Amino acid sequence: MTVPWPKDRKAADLSAWVKDQLRAHGDPLRWAITAVDHSTQEDSAVLQIEAVLIE
Repeated sequence: MTVPWPKDRKAADLSAWVKDQLRAHGDPLRWAITAVDHSTQEDSAVLQIEAVLIE
């Protein structure tokens, strides 16, 4: 799953935000940010998230 990193979120605040994003697809059992892509067109980044979800 890839999601854009909101500009108003600091790295320390990502945990709760990522969990909220994952809950749209199921209950997260475990998850990890496996990559951060800074090569986007704007001054933003894209997070690559791998997760195990319980439906």
